[in-house]
Amino acid sequence: MNKQNTPEQELQAFGYNQQLHRSLNLWHLTAFGLNYMIPIAPAIIFGFILTTSGGTVVLPYLLAFVGMSFTAMSYAVLIRKFPVAGSLYSYVARGLNPHIGFLAGWVLLLDYILIPTVTAMSSAMYIKQYFPDVSYEVWLFIFIIGAGVLNLFNVKLMAKLGIWLLLIGEIVIFVGFFVWSKAVIVNKIGVGHFFSMTPFDFSSFGALATATSIAVLSYLGFDAITTLSEEAINPKRDIPRAIFLSVGIGAVTMLLTGYIGTLVIPNWKSFANNPNWVSTTLFHVSQITGGKIFALFYTSGFLLAMVVFNVVATAAGARLLFGMGRDGALPAKIFGAVNRKWKTPHWNIIIIVCLEFLLGSLFQLDKIAELVNYGALLGFILLNVTVIVLFIFKKQAIKENNNKSFIIFIKYIFFPALGICVLGWVFLNMHINTLIFGTIWLVIGVVYGLYISNGYRKLPPNLKL
Repeated sequence: MNKQNTPEQELQAFGYNQQLHRSLNLWHLTAFGLNYMIPIAPAIIFGFILTTSGGTVVLPYLLAFVGMSFTAMSYAVLIRKFPVAGSLYSYVARGLNPHIGFLAGWVLLLDYILIPTVTAMSSAMYIKQYFPDVSYEVWLFIFIIGAGVLNLFNVKLMAKLGIWLLLIGEIVIFVGFFVWSKAVIVNKIGVGHFFSMTPFDFSSFGALATATSIAVLSYLGFDAITTLSEEAINPKRDIPRAIFLSVGIGAVTMLLTGYIGTLVIPNWKSFANNPNWVSTTLFHVSQITGGKIFALFYTSGFLLAMVVFNVVATAAGARLLFGMGRDGALPAKIFGAVNRKWKTPHWNIIIIVCLEFLLGSLFQLDKIAELVNYGALLGFILLNVTVIVLFIFKKQAIKENNNKSFIIFIKYIFFPALGICVLGWVFLNMHINTLIFGTIWLVIGVVYGLYISNGYRKLPPNLKL
């Protein structure tokens, strides 16, 4: 493809017209990814990772970072080859097989719908503790509708707001690091000194793998960046850069949170049977180290981060549906539609908002949270497989990197293979209920795929190119 082609011309080469508004630069995209990753996300799952692993939060976040880094490299390869909306669905469909691509998008829908549902539910429950006279459903409705309205208007407005709110969230996080560290070093709370091996304790490798599958939740934002490929000013350059920046910055904050937070609570086993403590561990850490005022400050930062997350998560989910709808994998008149005035996939946003409220009202938080990572891990494995297939069978790497065999091997085989191994290990060690219910969702997708493709003999029109 000619290097002088504009993003609009490159999009047309895949059979698509420019429908979404291109307005996002590198920093908009990076902020979008970080907000989706929720740098303060350990506040939600810290206690679950700690108790599941048997004492460590650092190692699960580190292992998740390794697996996500290799996968991020595969994303960088594929976004340069397929600069279209739809994320993992589009890449697997075009690089591996259209029908497998549909199934990759289908399982990934679990994450794009369930993750914002989980954060909306947890935020509504937490706010209700301060305003018990207002029902949970009312707070859930307000939380979800606010995110939906921001998404309907304009992605540029959402991105600008995201940068400022991200800065506020990062300030809250690093103030927390300072307060926790001061409490450990000066006040001798917890371990009593800053350098310790305590944060690296774990009960077994199986427990570590299961905890890592939970920690993966905090890294899923880099995938969401790719859903904005058709709204990025320079997608081939800025999307990969934003992916690596998001994963790197997010990893630093999560690893520090895991290390310093664990220093404060070496006696965590005495609290492990207390569900309230496990689900709000870092709030208790903040109260122990900084008192009630700091705990309120940290809580406010957490709630703000949840608001931002729901905004960007709704945007990402809407664009995944748009990519599938435009190709005919889902009903195009609804899922492939774009609002003429706002240039956003409005029906997708409305559908996601309704599903979030319905699921959040009818089901328990822990039941929904169990399914979150099934789709992401399975989809990421397929993505890494796609890169290898492009090199071995379709010889795409050779065309782009003549006489650079070592780089080709590292980029198209070695890194994707490592990603498959790490993610496969984590996937197989997920809770059995997660594997069962996730597989049921996958089977439903297989049956639906059979129906829309006439037994997998018919391809969506735009994927015949």
